[in-house]
Amino acid sequence: MVKAKRKAAARARSRRQSTLPNPWTNVALDGRTLHLGHFLTFQIIRLANAAKANVTRKYLADFGVSVPEWRLLAMSIRFEPVRFAQLVARSSIDKGQASRTLQMLTERGLIVAQTLGGSARRTRDSGAPVILTVTPKGRRLYGTILPVAQRNQARLLHLLSRDERRTLYVVLNKLYAAIGDLNVVA
Repeated sequence: MVKAKRKAAARARSRRQSTLPNPWTNVALDGRTLHLGHFLTFQIIRLANAAKANVTRKYLADFGVSVPEWRLLAMSIRFEPVRFAQLVARSSIDKGQASRTLQMLTERGLIVAQTLGGSARRTRDSGAPVILTVTPKGRRLYGTILPVAQRNQARLLHLLSRDERRTLYVVLNKLYAAIGDLNVVA
């Protein structure tokens, strides 16, 4: 019943929004027809912030994990063992925030950070590469959160039709190929 109400509400919102004039239909090459609210970057950031605040943070709070902690933990599992610098590049997390987040994850016993050729990192080292591995405790937490995250992401995607999802995926990848860091393979 709740699911049907959500879908009906989403369809109603979609109908209302589709009647608004689309500022991207006839964009002048010099962009003079666009104001800040029409910028693609503004729209993408607005959507990302809303999803993070209204979806991701809500379910992560139940597990006592922040969005950066979840992202770093999940990326560490996906690419481990992984150098910290590579993880920062792949995760789109600011290096300073990633460093603070890593410190919290290591203090909680979820990730082990070792300098190449040696000991577990306790303090800032002299620039030696740091390799990250996930502990069994970190794997258990990841395994608990992942199904919840997957369900929430699927709910977001199901606000769109199958064709809209297909088109959105193609468009996002096309834009990333044109402007993203092509040296980072995710």
